[in-house]
Formats: sequence, structure tokens, C-alpha cells
Amino acid sequence: MISGRLRECLKTLRWSAADLAEQLGSSESEVTTWLDGRDVAPIAVAAWLEALVKAYKALPPPSLRKAESTPVNEPIKVTDVDIVTRTITHPGLDGVMMQSAYPRRIASTTGARPALIPGLRKGVLNHATHPL
Repeated sequence: MISGRLRECLKTLRWSAADLAEQLGSSESEVTTWLDGRDVAPIAVAAWLEALVKAYKALPPPSLRKAESTPVNEPIKVTDVDIVTRTITHPGLDGVMMQSAYPRRIASTTGARPALIPGLRKGVLNHATHPL
């Protein structure tokens, strides 16, 4: 990487020579020799910096301006939220419908842990196949 491109990368990332040296675990004088053009930065450093710059440009910081169409101080209504989940009905709640935000176990399943396979001791690895 030529020194001019190295300086451009550091400017984009808002890093100084000291910042780059700290990230690389090297001396600031070594980085300065690359920036001055007295030596060429290693290819691994150049590729790493180019990848960082590419990611930095591809993922700009989010805008902190408040959108005018989004109400900020109003509570969110259930009708405002479109949740794509399965609907669960509970008898005795007079037709109240609830939506589960997370997948649940089927009611017929138990929470019991599977038993050990006969002939195996706990903590001993055996990579053979066993019938379920």
C-alpha cells in the first residue's frame, strides 16, 4: 500500500499513526515510516485496513434525527404491531386471542431429560451410533 492510500484509510477511519500502531501492537515510528513512504506497509496490514474502510463506508452510523411520522410520546398499540406468530386461544377467556412471541413446546411434551443409553457411563465419550 502506498503512503498516500494509507493516509486516506487512516483519515476515513479517523485514526492517527498512534491509533494504528496501538491496533497493530507495533511502534508508532514503524507506522510513521509507512506514512512517510520510507517503507511499504505489509500486505496483511494493507488488506486489513482496506477491509475496515470498506465496512466503515458500507455501514454508516444511524441517523439520530427523530422521524416526524413516528409518534415518540404515544404508547404503542397492539394494532400498530404486526407480529407474525401463531395464534393461541385460551378457553374461559371469552374469545380473547393471544399471540405467542416465541415458539413454545407442545403441551404433550415433557421437560424430562433423556435417559442415558444403557452400557454408557456418564462423562465417557463414545462416538458409536446407538438406537434412539
